Amino acid sequence: MTDQFPTRGVEASLDRRTPAAMERAASERDRIEEKVAAFGEFRERVADVPTDASGRGSRSAQSGRSAGGALAVGTTASSSTDSAATVREAFGETVLPYADADSMQEAMADELSPELTAALSPAAGGFSTGLKRQLVSRADQRRKECRLLADGIEGERERVREIADELDRMLDWLATADETPLLQLGFEELRARHDRLAEFRETCDRLAAERQAAIRETRNDGLTGIREAELIDHLYGEFGDDHPVLADLAELDALLADCQRAVRKHLSARV
Repeated sequence: MTDQFPTRGVEASLDRRTPAAMERAASERDRIEEKVAAFGEFRERVADVPTDASGRGSRSAQSGRSAGGALAVGTTASSSTDSAATVREAFGETVLPYADADSMQEAMADELSPELTAALSPAAGGFSTGLKRQLVSRADQRRKECRLLADGIEGERERVREIADELDRMLDWLATADETPLLQLGFEELRARHDRLAEFRETCDRLAAERQAAIRETRNDGLTGIREAELIDHLYGEFGDDHPVLADLAELDALLADCQRAVRKHLSARV
């Protein structure tokens, strides 16, 4: 659009971040969907683990001997401890690979709860029916939360793709316009070009306003919800720009403004 652009190209003047944002959203969506499946498998494995027949932990079972001095069937300390260990092993083989924690203990506390994690520790020594029910319920809840997160990430990917398409459209026009130096354009052609650039800047303003409004939204599903700002921070926290889409829009708007100034300079010279 300026006299210099034909030698360096429009694309080289804009370091776009939206492609990386789309790739990040797609990969994270896939990871969270795998986590949904992992919680489903964990739930099924927990459902198959035997509990204390009395419905109490093994400490209670150890004191509940019959008159003959034998433990009730299914309430041995070893079987209760083995059940809890089986649940911990199931967690390690299903959910743990998708957890954001430095240790198994931290991952269980984050994904299940500190209370359930403590109840499953070797020191707790039991696996009651109530504990099993809580674990199954928690697994169901985490599946629902992860599904909501995966859907939210997919929605984010689609929104970024739509904006990226708009950016492509404007950049393609700029690249084509750059093929004709401004010196070869007449007054009316320059004015039409200036008006088109103004339209593009309005588009950037609109997209930026819509993006900022979307960031303030909360998406929910029943009792659970995801703030868009938190989702974006989750996706792009390690990016050089926390808001890559807004950064691309701002940079393109600045480029369009430069182009407008160049066109106005030539318009003034023709008056």
